[in-house]
Amino acid sequence: MHPKEAYHQKTGTGRLASLSLASSEIIIGIDFTDNTRLNELLSGRDGQEGYGDGRGHYPVVLYPARDAYFTDSPAFRDALGDRTPLIVVVDATWFFANKMMHLSRNLHDLPKLSFRKEYRSRFEFKEQPDPACLSTIESSYYLLEELKEAGIARRDADVTGLMRVFQKMVRHQLACQQERHIALAKEQYPELFSLPEE
Repeated sequence: MHPKEAYHQKTGTGRLASLSLASSEIIIGIDFTDNTRLNELLSGRDGQEGYGDGRGHYPVVLYPARDAYFTDSPAFRDALGDRTPLIVVVDATWFFANKMMHLSRNLHDLPKLSFRKEYRSRFEFKEQPDPACLSTIESSYYLLEELKEAGIARRDADVTGLMRVFQKMVRHQLACQQERHIALAKEQYPELFSLPEE
């Protein structure tokens, strides 16, 4: 997670996703090349005997690369084998996510995982640079749905809570925005809000 998301966004979607997903954790930084915790998690890749939580896991980065796997790709299934996917989700704006990927050399050689389907963000409060740019919580939800469809995640796993939390956050932010607009209008045009005397 980019420090800006960690320290300046109290209700950032990465934090909400992490709170909603068991066994997830937030690692804060910009360049993760020498990040001890992330390197522990990644230590078991490529069948190597790991010293950290990477054993039994297959690390991938959720990132739209040209050579990215899809969850239903036979090549992804073959690479995954009987291991559990360990998915690194870069939580930042697109500008910073690209920078973080560029700086973090330990992520360069990791396989990338992307979406088979096309999705559009429902983040009405925040303008995305492209309609296909998703918030972290939306990305987590759609990825889990595709993992379920591919038979990698349990098909009976209910991940709808992620979108319920997200939609509640968006409604709250839109309501707050409306309140700010009304307060500003009252300040600038008080005559429009004063009741006529009878």
